[in-house]
Amino acid sequence: MRSEVDPPAAAGSAVDPWLSLGEGSTPVLRVGARLPELAGGPTVWCKAEHLNPTGSYKDRLAARAVTIATRTGLRGLLGTSSGNGGAAAAAYGARAGLPVCILTVPGAPAAKLATATAAGARILPVEGLGITPKETDRVFAEVLRLTQQLGLFPFITAWSYSPEMMHGAGEISIELAEQLPETDAVYVPVGGGGLLTSVWRGYQGLPGRTPRIVGVQPIGSATLLRASRGDLTPVERVTTSVSGLQVARLLDAAAAEAVTTTGGHVVEVSDEDVWAAQAALATEGVVVEPAGAVALAGVLADVRRGHLTETDVAVTLATGAGWKDQAALERISGPPVFTDPIGIDDLAQVLEQELSR
Repeated sequence: MRSEVDPPAAAGSAVDPWLSLGEGSTPVLRVGARLPELAGGPTVWCKAEHLNPTGSYKDRLAARAVTIATRTGLRGLLGTSSGNGGAAAAAYGARAGLPVCILTVPGAPAAKLATATAAGARILPVEGLGITPKETDRVFAEVLRLTQQLGLFPFITAWSYSPEMMHGAGEISIELAEQLPETDAVYVPVGGGGLLTSVWRGYQGLPGRTPRIVGVQPIGSATLLRASRGDLTPVERVTTSVSGLQVARLLDAAAAEAVTTTGGHVVEVSDEDVWAAQAALATEGVVVEPAGAVALAGVLADVRRGHLTETDVAVTLATGAGWKDQAALERISGPPVFTDPIGIDDLAQVLEQELSR
């Protein structure tokens, strides 16, 4: 719980200062120098949300959620997550001394779950969550029922469930408007649609031009394109392996409006496209998990189709850090290689071999 020496919250502030872990104010990084597909093409930037305290943009949401919970006297947090949200909620809940229980997608990356449990959260995998619409809807309904019954905050990262919390992701747009006012298009990975909706609403509250909002989604969880055509039917079963974007239905229908009203569009990419984009970013020192590379995969697809030209300035959102999914990193690099120790007298020879590769 908050100690007597903690500074009081600024009047009306979205996050109590004593709860903050330093979330937000992430840099923008120029990317694509090593990608021949972008030679002579658009200028591409990456909003480095993977540099938030627990390695994802979800920290922006968790900081708000826990602030709301402490201000309103709630007893803790109950929510759903594929891992990143759970890690964020656990860290900020621990800072406030609030218990956190997270229902997860089975098979979520171990590093994400370990981060959450290290901070004291209870993690409970739920069969079918995120994979089938029927089970996903049942889980959300039960979370809402129990949070109301027990006095808990509903940590479901969608406007349709926790709108006050979701304003936190809108701060990404506020920062981008200052960092890159020349932006023509923002490429956003899409699962349930909450992040894309937040980015759009963030720009709506600002003066000046709103860039095109482009939603990028794995083919194995393709709900946004059909929603932009007026069809909100969920997919029968999610097949993508991209952790964080395994959502059987579009939770925020406003995501479709965001795309159409800004002159944006939807790009669907394969898991293999995502892995290639992840590997490409890693060669430039931007090491993200697959979901963090989805937006770049969308940019590369649009370049191939002629939807982006050399005069365009595109921003991709890198939503999660690479260390959060060890299996995905090993797909790029192979398993860790442990060599026998060398003598220091052999170092020069080893370096010559490496430098001549």
